[in-house]
Amino acid sequence: MRCVRIIKRFGYLALGTVAAAISVSCGDGGSGASTPAFNKADSSHVIGYKLGRDLGKMANEIKETGVEFNEKIFFMAMKEVLDGVPSQLSDSALKVADSKFRREISIKSREKLMRLEEDNLKASNDFLAENKAKPDVIVTESGLQYVILKAGSGPKPTLTDRVKVHYHGMLPDGKVFDSSIDRNEPAAFPVGGLISGWMEALQLMPVGSKFRIVVPPDLAYGKNGAGPIGPNQVLVFEMELLDIEK
Repeated sequence: MRCVRIIKRFGYLALGTVAAAISVSCGDGGSGASTPAFNKADSSHVIGYKLGRDLGKMANEIKETGVEFNEKIFFMAMKEVLDGVPSQLSDSALKVADSKFRREISIKSREKLMRLEEDNLKASNDFLAENKAKPDVIVTESGLQYVILKAGSGPKPTLTDRVKVHYHGMLPDGKVFDSSIDRNEPAAFPVGGLISGWMEALQLMPVGSKFRIVVPPDLAYGKNGAGPIGPNQVLVFEMELLDIEK
């Protein structure tokens, strides 16, 4: 429902521009007007540019849900509002269109999320099966997979401990989503406050150890995801346990 929240920021202007054309197919082109010269030193240009960018992002997010609208009508309706031209739709018709629009956004968003959950789960299971077959990979009863990159000789933490860790967090495609290594600053965490995969892995690591762990979705963020982590995504971490803090 991110699109609906964004639309609320702009009030009826945005609702009118999109809802007036919700049943018309998308992709017929833009406004057709020539591009004006943009003067960054002119505050009216900057404000207009900012509003235009925000509305453009909103429109793109609506497109991504699969809800169709006509871009020419979008710009026409916006210009009508700016020029003070009366609406071609009555208030009651706009409200009906608004309700239909919100229903479509909700349905399309749910459908898209369900497809993403299914696709990610399949990709995660494939990744886990492939990784499991690699040399030196250890698989625990929970499904956590890990490789010992460096064996430490210190004590192992418990759930009640607080630890200092250096880590690199990646998606299955290798994209880094979080890294204390990149920040050049180790992180300190309570072991019992982390995702299940980390809690389990840390209790297997003597201080001084470095592991590469592969965390199944149900031991990470599951269907909910988190920020750049999508629903049902397997996660990969390279993590070094530096110390148990007292």
